[in-house]
Amino acid sequence: MTVFLAFFGLAAGAVTAAGYFALITSVGMINRAAASTGTTKSIFFYEECLLFGVVTGNCLSMFNISIDIGTAGIVMYGVFSGMFIGLLVVSLAETLKALPIFIRRVRIGSGLGIIILMIGLGKAAGHIIYYFFLY
Repeated sequence: MTVFLAFFGLAAGAVTAAGYFALITSVGMINRAAASTGTTKSIFFYEECLLFGVVTGNCLSMFNISIDIGTAGIVMYGVFSGMFIGLLVVSLAETLKALPIFIRRVRIGSGLGIIILMIGLGKAAGHIIYYFFLY
């Protein structure tokens, strides 16, 4: 029975991971990040880091392993996770051409950077309120 569950768990994880990587590849997140930072020679390294992080996170979750990383580690994890998710969302929005449509509809001439910063700060404030006061 354990072998049966392990097989289907691994199969389901493989299908989910394939879909996740297909999404990241289709929006071109890694390529866009490398192009905007001028590190296109390191795309393979970025992909390997992403793969290592996903495999490590899955193993830690699957085998219920907890690592005491302290408050500084939690803050670093939160910052890097937020950066990753923000980059994914911006890449997806850029792929869907949502930002140009938004700019035309709202008639924004300048200050787009401030708007994006305020959206990010609002999301951060919402998360802080949620985790410190509601959770």
